[in-house]
Amino acid sequence: MPWSDPNQQNPWGKGPNQKPPNIDEVVRRLQERLSGLFGGGSGGGGNGKGFSGFKANKALLTGLLGLLSLVWLASGIYVVAADEQAVVLRFGQHSATKGPGLNWHLPYPMESVEKLPVTRVQRVEIGFRGLSDGRVRKVNQESLMLTKDENIVDISFIVQYKIKDVGNYLFNIDNGPKTVRNAAESAIREVIGRTLIDDVLTTKKAEVEVETEQLIQSILDGYKAGISVSTVKLQDVQPPERVIKEFKDVASAREDRERAKNEAQAYANDIIPKARGEAKKMVLDAEAYRAEIIDRSKGEANRFNSMLAAYREAPNVTRKRLYLETMQEVLSKVDKVIIDEAVADRILPYLPLDRATGKVEVK
Repeated sequence: MPWSDPNQQNPWGKGPNQKPPNIDEVVRRLQERLSGLFGGGSGGGGNGKGFSGFKANKALLTGLLGLLSLVWLASGIYVVAADEQAVVLRFGQHSATKGPGLNWHLPYPMESVEKLPVTRVQRVEIGFRGLSDGRVRKVNQESLMLTKDENIVDISFIVQYKIKDVGNYLFNIDNGPKTVRNAAESAIREVIGRTLIDDVLTTKKAEVEVETEQLIQSILDGYKAGISVSTVKLQDVQPPERVIKEFKDVASAREDRERAKNEAQAYANDIIPKARGEAKKMVLDAEAYRAEIIDRSKGEANRFNSMLAAYREAPNVTRKRLYLETMQEVLSKVDKVIIDEAVADRILPYLPLDRATGKVEVK
């Protein structure tokens, strides 16, 4: 409000028509107030006792300021844990990186410290959230994605990562877990988008994990995020709930097919070696028979040649010998009855019909 108002007072507590106080008077009053504040009493400026009290309190104030300075400097002492690294910020700019142990930095507001766990494995859940009571809450906007053959699949997985560069982690990205989550969701959608649903549900889960891990790391390296991806682990891969029964039927039929294939393969593995063994045995038997026939034929030919040579030397003897050998061979295979000529006319001729037919009638 204006000082010219007659109903108000100016800053010196007097009306507009009064003179301002004397400067010496103001200084004197200020000295008295300071003397009272520091225990110097209300004596005048020439009082020696008041002046000595002021000197004592000045020393006390100097000591207090020194103590406060020590406390302020001591506030720069900090401890970095074994699994951490500390980033020293000087007026917000990266000044240094400190390892585990006892360290010191210029006190606030000149420098500050950010500590980050660099050896601790952190994790991000995509497609679900684990609750404190052990239950799991699905996040469909993250878990539902489209495959190469235009089918929808519900995937939940975990990404484990570590901080490898604290400077890049602090200054190149705004939120580390959120950045990892966004990169992981983008990577898994790209990998699933070029994979068939049957492969995702059955045989290529490991390949999906490896490709997703590599793609996440590539994205984070492009951002210079200072993050190293350790593992990508698929937790649950299944079709959407509305068609899960039909997919289970298909999976059951696929399992039956695989079982039939395995049984057929087992039968083939059993019968084929046996067939190969039998074929080998037949080949060996045939080769042995061939060798036997050849050797026998050679023996017969050599025997014939030797008999021919003997026949040329003594035809009559050889002819008689051949006749006797032939008769011996023939007669040795039949039953014979020898009758002396002297009694032959007195013996009833005997014809063994039962032996000729091979049957014997017993009466």
